[in-house]
Amino acid sequence: MSTKRGRLLKRNYFFAGLILLIGFGGLLGYDLYFKPYVLSQTVVKIKVDGGGFLPKNHELTAENLYLDSVQTKDIPVGVVRSLEQVEQKITNVNLTDGSILTESLVDVSELEPQQDEGIFPIPKDAIYAINGSLRSRDKVDIYLVEGDSPAKERREYSPAAAASVATPGGGPASDASSLLEAEVLPEVPARKVFLSGVTVNYVRTEDNNDVLDSENGNNNNRFTSTGKVAAPELKLKKSDGELLGAYLEQGKKLWIVRVE
Repeated sequence: MSTKRGRLLKRNYFFAGLILLIGFGGLLGYDLYFKPYVLSQTVVKIKVDGGGFLPKNHELTAENLYLDSVQTKDIPVGVVRSLEQVEQKITNVNLTDGSILTESLVDVSELEPQQDEGIFPIPKDAIYAINGSLRSRDKVDIYLVEGDSPAKERREYSPAAAASVATPGGGPASDASSLLEAEVLPEVPARKVFLSGVTVNYVRTEDNNDVLDSENGNNNNRFTSTGKVAAPELKLKKSDGELLGAYLEQGKKLWIVRVE
């Protein structure tokens, strides 16, 4: 009896030790492999010396960034996963040390205007044609199309009008010279791109709401939309925006074509 009891105790000790070993192995496997590799994903975080913060409009460098594993349940929407995606990009807000970077926190698509740029709204009545599938962050080419031009008619030089102005009783001769000095914009070749690769910052409906694929965002490859495209806002160099405005004053219309 004692021999059988001893064998039974040994067997119980063996199974107890085996269960303990499996338990410890499972915990180690969960902490060292399952949790960091299966339940987590690699994201980009902000690193600030002294635990401070990076100000808005700060250009991110490699020293400001590092990769870290974060549990999937804690990862926000639009998270940035590679350092190359945000290096030399501009921050949209103040960022504290350890912040998880998302596309809304950093100007990943370079929508924020630089010092020599501006966001130019395009009037609805200045548009000849525009893609109904246009969305924010798209790239467009802009063509100039002839339209009604009352302003152009007022500014064009007419020899007969200049002669009548220069005659006695027709007004000061300086008026004729002012007509000759009226601004003449360069001719735009027909069917040629006027501005190419222009970034679309916003696409607005007539009631000034953003046009999206659905209420949940741009998630169905443009098969539907939350509204009719009325007018875009484009990021342009200030010099290009001023020239574009001058052409619009002449009565030109814009053919806005999505290319990217």
